[in-house]
Amino acid sequence: MTTRLPRRLLAIGLLLALALPSAALAHGGRHHERDRSHGCRAVDNGRVPRGLTAAQAQSIATACATRAAAITAANDAFAAATQSARDTYRATVAPLNAQVRAAADAKRAACRPDRRSQACANARTAFRSTIAALAPQYRAARATFRAAVRPAAQTRGAAMRAAQQAFRTAVRQALGA
Repeated sequence: MTTRLPRRLLAIGLLLALALPSAALAHGGRHHERDRSHGCRAVDNGRVPRGLTAAQAQSIATACATRAAAITAANDAFAAATQSARDTYRATVAPLNAQVRAAADAKRAACRPDRRSQACANARTAFRSTIAALAPQYRAARATFRAAVRPAAQTRGAAMRAAQQAFRTAVRQALGA
């Protein structure tokens, strides 16, 4: 009884340790909701930090708006530049997904009456072999997509860094004045 709890906690910890990096990679490793800083939200909502003049607050609000517009423009340009690659990837992966779905449905149908039957075992084996056969095609499609998107992603990253640097410069000038 006492050894079961530490084993479960260890298993849960390992599961979380393995799941968190993949979840972060699924979102590009970035937090999308953090486009606007806390200070920008405060100034936009009329809560000016103590010690700032109205002119400084206006300068910061303008810098925030400029940065937000630059980030939106960079994201829109990225989406437009990668649309054809995204469509190609989806078209390439759609038949593969259909094959996996068909194999999974066949396995589910075979195993529903009796999970220990030979038909269920055969369906499981067929499902595993389908996944193994399609994995290289998935990898190739993903590699092709990444290669097609990489230049646009680098351009977007450079534009976002430039927007952030311009924002910092504008804020420093507003606070220094």
